[in-house]
Amino acid sequence: MGLASLEPFVGASPYVVAAAVAVPVTGKIIITALALRGTDPKDRPAIIKAVAELFRSRR
Repeated sequence: MGLASLEPFVGASPYVVAAAVAVPVTGKIIITALALRGTDPKDRPAIIKAVAELFRSRR
C-alpha cells in the first residue's frame, strides 16, 4: 500500500477510516457464510480456501 493510496484517509475522521476497513471485511464474512450454508462439513475447508483465494490481492 503506497502513500498515494493513503492520502484520502489522512484528513478523514476515524469513523470514515473504520468504515473503509470494516466494509470489505464484513463483505468477505457474508460471502463466506453464504458459500458455507447447507454444505457438508467435510467440504467446508475447501470452500473456505476457495473464498480466500477469491479475495487474495494480486501483487
